[in-house]
Amino acid sequence: MAMTSLEVKKKTFRWALWLGWQLDSNWTEPWLFAIYVLVKPLTSSLLLVCMYFAARQVTPWVPVDFLPYMYIGNACFMLIGSVMFGMSQAVLTDREHYRMLKYIYIAPGHLQTYFVGRAISGAFQAVLGGLINITIGALTFPEVRHALTRQPTEWGWLAVYLVLGTMLLTALGLILTAIVLNMNRQGMFLSEGISGILYLVCGVVFPISILPHWLSWVSVILPPTYWLEGMRRAILGVPAEKFLDSPLSHWGHPALAAALAGTTLGLLILSQFVFRWSERRAWRLGKFEEQSGA
Repeated sequence: MAMTSLEVKKKTFRWALWLGWQLDSNWTEPWLFAIYVLVKPLTSSLLLVCMYFAARQVTPWVPVDFLPYMYIGNACFMLIGSVMFGMSQAVLTDREHYRMLKYIYIAPGHLQTYFVGRAISGAFQAVLGGLINITIGALTFPEVRHALTRQPTEWGWLAVYLVLGTMLLTALGLILTAIVLNMNRQGMFLSEGISGILYLVCGVVFPISILPHWLSWVSVILPPTYWLEGMRRAILGVPAEKFLDSPLSHWGHPALAAALAGTTLGLLILSQFVFRWSERRAWRLGKFEEQSGA
């Protein structure tokens, strides 16, 4: 009996999830992979911690709350990297390294669902690494521990932001994947460039009010800014320090969630148009089997 479209998508998603996990983890023993999942985000966070203490040595006015602010923001940003850029990276590895992308396209699966499955596999690793990272931060640094225990975590809003954020990052990832699908190997530089721009302007490690006035308003219209602000506020609450104020500081959770939901819906619709157009163009121009030889 022929499968329905929904059954095809569910099966594609399940196998893409399994494949993504195998590709990421089967290069070594489980214990060594677990260390890798931990060390990668931890070293990034420790770099920021060292920069914080160096700044405190020079300028004592740097507020204590700045450390948990950037520590939690950096941990959350890892999810952006895993979903958005992991999805576009799957195009390059499947086409350039494994040379399987054209077979995946003509197989009776669903290409878009395949890339989403690959991205969600990386998201599980990012969430696990982020949780371990925050736990180590709370155990090691009194500033982070005090900020985490100062008020209860708003678990309900945290779940809302996680669900909306996953949909948002999936939509952004599909748009980026669609663009990379029509590029050669150098598409990976596009992913890295966008990652750097989002890290700079979305308030990951410093409040967006520090940015030039015109750039802070660019930041306010970017959906990842709402998501990072919501995630940080659900975990740490509203910062008491004026230094950490931003144009979103006076927004409550309902306003932040509504802005995030509205922009996510718009991006989901846009991603469907962009991906389908890009998929047809790539097939017509032979991009699914194009080798850069780089």
